[in-house]
Amino acid sequence: MSPRMRRALPVTGLLLGVAMGLANVMGYVFVALVSATLGPADFGGFSALNTYGVLLAMPAGAFQVVVARRQTRAHRESGEHVTALTTATVVGIVLALATIATAPLLTEILRLDTGWSVVWMALMLPPMTVTGALQGILLGRESYGRLSTVYLVTAGSRMLAAVGAVGWGFAVHEVFAATFVAAAVTLAVTLVLARGALTSGRVAPRALAVLEDLVRSNVALAGLMALSSLDVVLARTVLSDHDSGSYALAALFGKVVFWGTQFVALTVVPSVADASGGSQVRTTLHRSALAVLGMGAVVALGCALVPGPLVALSGGSAFADAEPLLVWAAGIGTLWAVVQVWLFAGMSRGDHVMTAVVWIAAGIQSVLVLLWFNGSPYEVFGTVGGTAAVVALLGLLRVPKGETTPAPESAETAEALGLTRE
Repeated sequence: MSPRMRRALPVTGLLLGVAMGLANVMGYVFVALVSATLGPADFGGFSALNTYGVLLAMPAGAFQVVVARRQTRAHRESGEHVTALTTATVVGIVLALATIATAPLLTEILRLDTGWSVVWMALMLPPMTVTGALQGILLGRESYGRLSTVYLVTAGSRMLAAVGAVGWGFAVHEVFAATFVAAAVTLAVTLVLARGALTSGRVAPRALAVLEDLVRSNVALAGLMALSSLDVVLARTVLSDHDSGSYALAALFGKVVFWGTQFVALTVVPSVADASGGSQVRTTLHRSALAVLGMGAVVALGCALVPGPLVALSGGSAFADAEPLLVWAAGIGTLWAVVQVWLFAGMSRGDHVMTAVVWIAAGIQSVLVLLWFNGSPYEVFGTVGGTAAVVALLGLLRVPKGETTPAPESAETAEALGLTRE
């Protein structure tokens, strides 16, 4: 690794940024089509179970980071390719079996019509986890073109599944069956794209070492996902079917801000890791947070000015109750995006205080909603927003004010996220 790390994504990585942007657009289309097909009541159940699936699929993203880091080091030192496909397969199967075992309970809690919805969601986990490991190989080799193709195939196949749902009037369990097929197609395409690394000079690291990396490197990201995703599951648990559907549709606009500004948090990592002093870190973080706030304000303004057309485009007239909720969701998504900046900056400096904060906040948020503030979507949004505001403020207080020395693991964190090059 060179002594000075890059402050932004490499030029060849811009293709990956464009692909991720297109994938996010297709993800929005997927949600819009599914919501229009299912209606508020069923869409609330779908969103809650889908969010639960996203949380269970976090090891897929974790494998991408861990394998990318090991792949980069191995290729630099010996020209070999690192794979962890066996470990990824086992982890995916274990997650799937555990989820299927809880199908009766989840079906009751989330008020689903059939347990097959849970089963099909669970069956998606093995292909998604293995795909994550394969993406790590491509990321570690800086094969941004092929990795971009994987992101586009992932989003495109899911969008086609949603088109099928509209055309054939799928129920919730049939939508999950279609997305399982999409996950299998993505895995097949990714295997083809990564075949070079799978047929020559490959090394399989010890499973225990990979799992240790998995836990150590991604506890922070898992906490952020819990903080920013559990609200949809909580809403389905405490609100009526119709209200939970309206909440889920509105929450989509918070995710637009959260995911749409992630590139800001990503580019903070190498900048902060390479910073020579606390004043430079402070300036970088303040500017990044202001950029996120600005983009979030644009989305919130749109939600305030034209909520009707946005809801009609996203889900249809059946979701009219969601219109006044959009501004709340956009505001909360902006707070989550700011927290994301603070958290990534902490990771790059070896400061794990924000990791603990987001996990504690996710727990407190869940308790408050489940026990007290659950009478309406506004109460849930208010609780979630209040929690996010407190976490964002605590993160602001953690911004360095004086001289600081980057932690030894800073370079490793930036490298793991695929933001640095030789």
